[in-house]
Amino acid sequence: MIFEMNKIHNVDCLEFMQQVPDKYFDLVLTDPPFGMSFQSNHRNEEHKAIANDDNLLWLPDFIKELDRTTKNNAHIYMFCSHHFVEVFKAELQKYRRVKNILIWEKNNTGMGDLEGDYAPKYEMILFCSNGERKLNDGRDPNIIKASRTQNELHPTQKPADLMEFLLKKSIQKCDKVFDPFMGSGTTAVACKSLGIDFIGCELEADYVAIANKRLEAVQGSLF
Repeated sequence: MIFEMNKIHNVDCLEFMQQVPDKYFDLVLTDPPFGMSFQSNHRNEEHKAIANDDNLLWLPDFIKELDRTTKNNAHIYMFCSHHFVEVFKAELQKYRRVKNILIWEKNNTGMGDLEGDYAPKYEMILFCSNGERKLNDGRDPNIIKASRTQNELHPTQKPADLMEFLLKKSIQKCDKVFDPFMGSGTTAVACKSLGIDFIGCELEADYVAIANKRLEAVQGSLF
């Protein structure tokens, strides 16, 4: 496999990481499968099902390899939901310090049980740091408000401004950002917009094509 920065590789992330040198990445920002067979109800047309989203059997090996390929002082941001947050947290804490759980507060609520449950309006972001790398521009609240997307390109598409905010808080000069679950490429789009080197993986070729089309439209300073 050709190891190339500023590219989204159409490959399984674990297979890819096994070829990455030890302690290579400076920052990880990713939205992995939550293990809950998620399907957005906000669109009439259905997206492809998210690969490996029906279980978390892949998670221990993934976290172990993520630890090996990520610098000790790196910041790791990993989205998750309340359904299995304790599983993600437990696996991460085998290797890294989960310093905080950030709350992404959306501008509107999700679907689900409209009469027997409270309306979901947030997602969690596990934040890992050993404390050596400081946050840029001071301390912010751990509740971050950002408007959700309409999931036009991917069933769990994240807003670019949210990803840019997290990158700006943690990035340092000459850092390399890794997103092992690129989806429609929002992390890559945010990195290119900010002039940050990135690399990513996405298993579905259709989403890689969508992400590359989005990247072509970004007038960033990397390319």
